[in-house]
Amino acid sequence: MSIFFKIILFILGTCLGSFLNVCIWRLPRRLSIIKPASFCPKCNKPIKWHDNIPILNYIFLKGKCRYCQRKISFRYPLVESICGFLVVILYLKFDLSLTFLKYLFFFSFLIVVSFIDIDYHALPVYLCFLGIAAGLFFSILESNLFDIFADLAKIINFLQTGKYPFFVSSFFRSSGGLIFGLGFVYLFKLFGDILIEIYLSLRKKDSIEGEKESLGLGDVDFIGMIGAFLGAKATVFVFFLAPFFALGYSIFALIFKKSHIIPYLPYLSLASLVWFFFKDNILNFVFF
Repeated sequence: MSIFFKIILFILGTCLGSFLNVCIWRLPRRLSIIKPASFCPKCNKPIKWHDNIPILNYIFLKGKCRYCQRKISFRYPLVESICGFLVVILYLKFDLSLTFLKYLFFFSFLIVVSFIDIDYHALPVYLCFLGIAAGLFFSILESNLFDIFADLAKIINFLQTGKYPFFVSSFFRSSGGLIFGLGFVYLFKLFGDILIEIYLSLRKKDSIEGEKESLGLGDVDFIGMIGAFLGAKATVFVFFLAPFFALGYSIFALIFKKSHIIPYLPYLSLASLVWFFFKDNILNFVFF
């Protein structure tokens, strides 16, 4: 693939990132992501097209709004850059295919919910359900479910041999990852909540730093969504790796006296990223 085509893909990715920035800011505020056109969140002035070019607008405007001169969050070019590289990497890995679209949606979703969680320490429930539905939907599309019913030979073979057609096994992998992720993590949440209650009763406290849950239900739903895209094994790996990322931030926050409140979804997203790119190495290491 030529360098020129990679640049085109990167530019398209930055445009996607610009749209995701809109989603990150507007969805928690229950605003339409379609209209009105982009505007400065500080002074509400409409942003002209030449001030809305991904990455370049931040550079040319020196990180400030043209009208009110207030600072533009560095998040905007960061998300745009991440999406630019993401599109290039996924295209190199999957070419222009359904799998490419599946994981482009998945990682775009992770970006949106992670930054929303950073801002609000919460996630709208409907977003998790949307992600779960998308994971199951892509598993159906990938397995040609709509074509399989026209192929009677495969169904007859299933009746004779008991071997599931591909569309069934693919859908089972996705739904199995969802169900296992929800069940596995919920059991750990229940166990953690019991331990917290025991600790509080022994110490005669009402809460620990304002928290009474080991894991929020939004986190449980989110891991279920990850299972719908990446499968059951991924949910176990993500569940156990994410706390190490969170621990790293906790140490950083302790040293530099930052907020002790930890938004957990970004760490689950990072763990999902590690699984996606290093799954084979991880499985080979675990199972020799």
